[in-house]
Amino acid sequence: MASHRHSGPSSYRVGTMAEKFDCHYCRDPLQGKKYVEKDGHNCCLKCFDKFCANTCVECRKPIGADSKEVHYKNRYWHDTCFRCAKCLHPLANETFVSKESKIFCNKCVTREDSPKCKGCFKAIVAGDQNVEYKGTVWHKDCFTCSSCKQVIGTGSFFPKGEDFYCVTCHETKFAKHCVKCKKGLVKAPVWWPMKDNPGTTTASTAKNAP
Repeated sequence: MASHRHSGPSSYRVGTMAEKFDCHYCRDPLQGKKYVEKDGHNCCLKCFDKFCANTCVECRKPIGADSKEVHYKNRYWHDTCFRCAKCLHPLANETFVSKESKIFCNKCVTREDSPKCKGCFKAIVAGDQNVEYKGTVWHKDCFTCSSCKQVIGTGSFFPKGEDFYCVTCHETKFAKHCVKCKKGLVKAPVWWPMKDNPGTTTASTAKNAP
């Protein structure tokens, strides 16, 4: 995903009128006053804001002649409104990424594209230890027993529907018991790591794509 910089200056000029010209719109005299020249017409600052100024995509207010303007692909912002849609970091003087009509800083767009933890629903970013089971991913500390809530992490567990149980809780809740010794009759749990077994989890540390 490519990063961009905003386009160059707008197509109008601001100055102080030295000659006897009137505002193109309200006809007020401009001599000695600050004015704007746009599309071959001279106008006062008030009329520029009313009739000529671009509207900021973010705040929906006119971008006045005295304001700094950022524009990208026929959209316009006040420089102070041109911020990352996620963290609100100012981007008027920095590279950015445009995604689905929103503007992001490079750091946040990486986070936006990161896989989401099934437990906390937050992004799993570079440096996070994570576990994966049958295509679903968790932060290591978010992979917990559905009963006792203890972290399973890279320990053994039993999957049951959408839930996961540590060995102790699974034996207590679901295992049949021997009539003679009263101990639980349990099948083998899923162990960590067993990468050659398609029914097991794998543990890893998230990394940035090269």
